[in-house]
Amino acid sequence: MSAGIVQESAAEGVRSCVLASPPGTFLRRKDFAGSDRAVESALSRLALAGELVRVRRGVYYRGKQTRFGMTRPSALESAITVGGPGAGPAGVSAAHFLGLTTQVPGVVEVGVPGKVPDPMTGVRFRLRPFERRELGLTAIEVAVIEILRDPDAVEATDDEVRHRLRELIQRGSVRSELVAEEIAEERHVGARRRWHELEVAA
Repeated sequence: MSAGIVQESAAEGVRSCVLASPPGTFLRRKDFAGSDRAVESALSRLALAGELVRVRRGVYYRGKQTRFGMTRPSALESAITVGGPGAGPAGVSAAHFLGLTTQVPGVVEVGVPGKVPDPMTGVRFRLRPFERRELGLTAIEVAVIEILRDPDAVEATDDEVRHRLRELIQRGSVRSELVAEEIAEERHVGARRRWHELEVAA
C-alpha cells in the first residue's frame, strides 16, 4: 500500500470519528490511529473547513454548528483539557466555577498536576501535586481543594460554602473521600485546617 493511500485512509478515519463526535467534545491527536503527520494534517483540514475549532497544536474542539459558525470552548474548558487529568480551576476561577463568587476573572487560573503546559493566552497555569492525577480528581473536585487553599477568592460566608460543598457531595459531584485523601497530603496547612473546620463531610 502506498504512503498516499495510507494517508488518505487515515484522513477518512479521522473525519468519520470527528463527524460522529457530539458537540462539546475535545479531540486530541492521540485519539486517532495513524502517523502524527497524517492525523494532524486531517485535523487541520477539518478545522479549515469549519468542522472543528483548533485550540492549540494537537488539541481540537467539536462545537455546535450555528449560522455564525461553530461554537468555541471557553478559555477555562480549553485550559483544563490542555492541563490533562487532575487539572481544574484555581483562585477566583475555582470560586466562580463553584458558584461562590460573582467575580469573573480576567485571567483564568488552572491548577495542573505535574508538568505545566506551554502558555495559553488569557490563562495562568499553577503547578499542583501529581497525586491529583493519580487519584483521578475531576475539575470540580480540584476546584473544591483550590478554594480551601485560597479562601480569599470566595465571596460567600462559611455557612454558604459549607452548604454548597455538602450539596455537591450529596449529589455525587464531589467524592469527599478522595478530596479528604488529597487534602491530607496537601502541603498547604491552611487547606487542611479549613477542610476540617467546615466539616463538609459530616
